[in-house]
Amino acid sequence: MILVLDSGVERPATPEEVAEIEARQTSGLAQQKAAKNEQINAWRAAANLSTFPHAGKFIACDELSRSDIDGVANHIALFGEFPAGFPGGWKATDNTVLPLADVDAFRAMYASMTAQGTENFNHSQNLKVQLAAASTPAEIAAIQW
Repeated sequence: MILVLDSGVERPATPEEVAEIEARQTSGLAQQKAAKNEQINAWRAAANLSTFPHAGKFIACDELSRSDIDGVANHIALFGEFPAGFPGGWKATDNTVLPLADVDAFRAMYASMTAQGTENFNHSQNLKVQLAAASTPAEIAAIQW
């Protein structure tokens, strides 16, 4: 490795200087990888709080919608039926109502939500495999959701 001094003079780097330069590069890469790992986690969280496909529609899964979905699911788990006043459907993101005529139809919708969450998890894990293999800042930056 050749060093260029402030004076413009070039000279070979000593073994100690090479070790210090490599340590700085490794440390910087580790920090970039840690930051990208956090970004992957944030992407997954955002994906889980967006939508999921079901029966040709997209269903909202933000915090409020997820609370409503889980509330109905918990009621079904406890009592085996829809809660009183259940409207018989679920509003999709396009503002149409997806009919849910019975508990099995609701369970199918819930299964779609779970499948999307699993897909999001698997995608994040695949990105983390790419991240582990990345050896340059450009490779790290190229990893996108």
